[in-house]
Amino acid sequence: MFSIIIGICLAIGFVGLYNRAKSKNLKISWWQWAVTIIWLLYTGFVLKLIEGFIIEGALRAALVMGGIFGFLSIVAAVLLFRFVFFKSLSHE
Repeated sequence: MFSIIIGICLAIGFVGLYNRAKSKNLKISWWQWAVTIIWLLYTGFVLKLIEGFIIEGALRAALVMGGIFGFLSIVAAVLLFRFVFFKSLSHE
């Protein structure tokens, strides 16, 4: 059940980013969308990693691995939005 929720959240996130870019008339190239999709897939992987460790009963491993990979996902998100979406906003 959690997998469906993760998938729905990732799909809503992608559609939300697409609609925001379209409403702001942003010129985002294909490789920027590819990087965005890779980041969304990585974030989904991190959430599934945490879920897998919790199901197996390894709560400490879920905390450590989730913290490490989750931090990397957050850093990647900040860099992605800074250099892809906000850079496109400043060119208007």
